[in-house]
Amino acid sequence: MDTIANVRTFLIAARLGSFAAAARALSIAPSVVSKRIGQIEHDSGVTLFHRSTRKLELTVDGNRLLPRCMKIVADFDDLRNVEPGQEIRGHLRVDAPGTVTSRILGPIFCDFLLKYPGIDMELRLIDRLDNPLEQGCDLAIGTRPSTFEQIHDFPLMPYPCAAYASPAYLRDHGQPEHPHDLSGHNCLVSLLYGTIWHFYGDAGDYAVTVSARMSVNDTIVLREAARHDLGIAVMPTYLLEGDVRAGRLIPVLTDFRLPPLWLKALVPNRNAVKPSVAALLTFLRERLAIHDREVGPGRLAGQSPPAPFPPETAAAPRNGTIAVALDRPIR
Repeated sequence: MDTIANVRTFLIAARLGSFAAAARALSIAPSVVSKRIGQIEHDSGVTLFHRSTRKLELTVDGNRLLPRCMKIVADFDDLRNVEPGQEIRGHLRVDAPGTVTSRILGPIFCDFLLKYPGIDMELRLIDRLDNPLEQGCDLAIGTRPSTFEQIHDFPLMPYPCAAYASPAYLRDHGQPEHPHDLSGHNCLVSLLYGTIWHFYGDAGDYAVTVSARMSVNDTIVLREAARHDLGIAVMPTYLLEGDVRAGRLIPVLTDFRLPPLWLKALVPNRNAVKPSVAALLTFLRERLAIHDREVGPGRLAGQSPPAPFPPETAAAPRNGTIAVALDRPIR
């Protein structure tokens, strides 16, 4: 029997909650729906539905297999839609951090959709780096040093960070001269670095457990807390250009370096061959390489003005579609 047809039938039955409704949607007999579901259950060795005369409900195994089956069908459709000489078509589901997307990645995603009108994108802004395989995601972008099985990491660009504080905070609490001095300071903590901050210096490496005056999973809010004189925060340098030039925030501990981070794309191994995923990866790496050359990978904010994207790169996509969802749980 056609395995893809069986999987499609399972997905429709799960969505409609009835074999009879699935049969009507597919223009087949209810007995064919039952046979197809039974074939999947036989092949997988699990029961997909709790069956009764009143309702149809997914079992625990059925719920577990549902997103994987959705991915299988989406992958098959993407491969079927691409032929030699034809434009790349398909649907991409992408997870990316909110602040980086609003400042850097957003215009790139829009330009990508302009270049590939046959591709649609579902973009979820999320400030944690989950396993894209478990999330049914084609590609996830993040900076945290997470690694997962069956996932390939593609480095995109350096992501330098530094420690900052407001002039008023430093006036009232003093300027830290050494990482160990942070134990006597109020610190503002993000998910990216947590409460253990590592620094590298000419005399050695240092790990300091800081006291969290505030913990937040959003870099914009973290910057606002630093502006309000609440403490010292480690933040990405690209975000602090205007604050440093205006004197609202000052880099501290400039004789020490934080661990190098990279903005990277995490792609399930099975998705790396999808033409739409390969096209997005290539586009991201080319555009971010240009951004890195213009802005500079390792400098502190304030050393030279940032090079913004041209205005036209922020245009909304005219052909492909993009859907955005926000998901920022506090941890």
